[in-house]
Amino acid sequence: MLLIKCLLSLYTFLLFWGLIALLVMPSLLLYFIVYPFKKHPEDVFQWCASIIFKIFFKLQPLIVLKFELPSNLPDGVVFIATHQSSLDYPLLGSFIPRYLTITNMNTELIPFASYVSKLIGVRYMNSKDLGKISAVYKELEDALKENRNIIIFPEGTRGDGKRLKPFKKSAFRLARKCSKPIVPIIIDGTGKIVAKGDPCFKTVKRTEVLIKMLEPVYPENFSSEDEMLQFVKEKT
Repeated sequence: MLLIKCLLSLYTFLLFWGLIALLVMPSLLLYFIVYPFKKHPEDVFQWCASIIFKIFFKLQPLIVLKFELPSNLPDGVVFIATHQSSLDYPLLGSFIPRYLTITNMNTELIPFASYVSKLIGVRYMNSKDLGKISAVYKELEDALKENRNIIIFPEGTRGDGKRLKPFKKSAFRLARKCSKPIVPIIIDGTGKIVAKGDPCFKTVKRTEVLIKMLEPVYPENFSSEDEMLQFVKEKT
């Protein structure tokens, strides 16, 4: 059974990166075609990435996605999501448009990978470099002012799916500073498939993954970011 779990995990790894490798060059070509004509040509590349993510989940034998989303997604908001596994980011990237997100994984070690990740919307946050932290947050603020979206995992790392880790304040501080709503998203089930630090899948059974978007939470209705944070955490 362990062998099957590890083979499924290997298939998932090869499928994901194989799709990226197959479609990255056509995506780059489209990006350079529209570059002179669009203010944000990276939106085209990000749209291509969303297609890659959709194909990836369609070809997954274990994952059954159940979406509970509004008919019209909000724009110019800070999306925050619960975080159980490495599958969560491509899940969000498959349906949220025009976004930036942050990671604590150093995407700058490989120049081409760093370039592609930036086009997708990922920004590396070096917690030891205050200058880079300030620059990234300025970019996030500017994106919100242009009515673009931000994706943040407020727990900061993957949890076990049983209980939420403490929320960090960054998303709530950003929302209050820019007077933009927080939109919570509950992702439940990815932790049953693959866990942090485990190279092999945890199951060989088809598993339902719920992606549920809650109502926007507006910062002007709260006296502080702490009050807003606590309210949102209780809702999720």
